[in-house]
Amino acid sequence: MDIEQIARVVKLVESSQLHEVTIADNGQSITVVNNLGAQNNVSANPIEATPTHETEQTGSDVLQVGATYVGQVYLSEDDATDNLIKEGDHIQKGQTVCFIDELTRLQPVISNKEGVVTAVLVESGQNVEYGQPIFELSGVPI
Repeated sequence: MDIEQIARVVKLVESSQLHEVTIADNGQSITVVNNLGAQNNVSANPIEATPTHETEQTGSDVLQVGATYVGQVYLSEDDATDNLIKEGDHIQKGQTVCFIDELTRLQPVISNKEGVVTAVLVESGQNVEYGQPIFELSGVPI
């Protein structure tokens, strides 16, 4: 790959809604990550990874847990089990709340907030975009 090809790939990813692209050519590979949409929510270090994409709403105690990948969201581990999280459930920091099938890999969505689920905003099997709200939480005072 030459530098012009890499520059074209970077520009294409920047202008698209893709979050990440990996290209392999003749034993070399390059991964381009699009952080433009997430930069408004990242404070000092845009490279720092966070387990979930969560944003606060205008209400002081309303939080949203968002998709960390682009793909299909699954609210349970498989079709035979109940949903991991339902409306009214209390979730803890570090708890797996759902899964996203991203390029045939099942990726967990892990909460870094604590609260009570007030709304499930997607259906199992629905396509989601990066940052799209999945759950709405009511914050729990500490």
